[in-house]
Amino acid sequence: MTMNQDISRRMAIKLVAAGLAAPALVRANVVNAAELDRAIGSLLMVGFSGKSAGGNFARTIASHIAKGRAASVVYLSTNVGTRKDVLGLNKLFHDAGATHIAIDHEGGTVQRLKERQGFTRIASALSIAKSTNPGGAEKIYAVAARELSEAGFTFNLGPVADLHRSYNPVIGKNKRSYGKDAATVIRYAGAFVKAHRRYGITTALKHFPGHGLSKADSHNGFVDIRDTWQPEELTPFAELVRMGLADCIMSGHLYVRVGKDSNGELTTFSKTLVRDALRRRMGFNGLIMTDDLNMGAVRKVATPREAAIRSAQAGYDILLLSNSLKPDANLPAEAVGWIRDAVRQGQISEKQVLDSAARLRRSRSA
Repeated sequence: MTMNQDISRRMAIKLVAAGLAAPALVRANVVNAAELDRAIGSLLMVGFSGKSAGGNFARTIASHIAKGRAASVVYLSTNVGTRKDVLGLNKLFHDAGATHIAIDHEGGTVQRLKERQGFTRIASALSIAKSTNPGGAEKIYAVAARELSEAGFTFNLGPVADLHRSYNPVIGKNKRSYGKDAATVIRYAGAFVKAHRRYGITTALKHFPGHGLSKADSHNGFVDIRDTWQPEELTPFAELVRMGLADCIMSGHLYVRVGKDSNGELTTFSKTLVRDALRRRMGFNGLIMTDDLNMGAVRKVATPREAAIRSAQAGYDILLLSNSLKPDANLPAEAVGWIRDAVRQGQISEKQVLDSAARLRRSRSA
């Protein structure tokens, strides 16, 4: 074990041992309601139905973005039509003023944009790590980043910074991790980030604090990592933050023990992990985002309204709402209303919302 890995391991142990109480929220005093609503809208990364800029659903989402009710949009595989369709949608969202247009473009089994849309096929993370060095990986990812940029995307929801275990049903089985050890993951995930920065594409390290050793898939339901999680899983995140190679960190929907006396809590709603572990102890000042709040692990324990409010309370800067379970073109307006009510009731501080909005603006000006 290297000195840096030893430091990161000790940091990880301290982070999971931390169980500090969250500060009491002060009731907000809203001075400018329109400004607050726009700041709340900046928290939202929303999905849409359809594959064409001519569709009513996509046009309604673009209208919400133009009115400040959402800042970012995310593609699912069901949104990808022809290349002409993709370019048309991205122009629609850009013209509306979207801060980010995001897509999963890791490579391997998680690559929404295919050769038929004019995108180069990317091998899985594990295959790339086994077949080339980090410099070679950076060249591969530079091609992907250039193609994303040319098509109008601004955000790639990768790389995976989890550790590889072949038994894992969602990371390991699909070869989405670069390797079994933290050092390998750091080198190759770092190459991914560097390549995308060259073309102005924001990236997100996922799935904090580590999904690779879990034995279940949070797309389907509850994933308890209290007995499987190991401190080494935190090392890639901690080291990439230390190296300045973290634009955004995406958490997983994982049930984790956050203190020695804790029975556990869902990362998506954890103030301890966001505010204490990531912000204070790890010193991370970039964006922190949820995984999709429509996933089974969340929807089985909270309504969409509860999930949005509790994630915002925890301190997340971006709430990912794929809008795929029960598609609703007016979801952005509804979500802004949910969070506005929580701010007015003192459940979420106005300052926290404004701070998140400022971080999002910096992510596009960096």
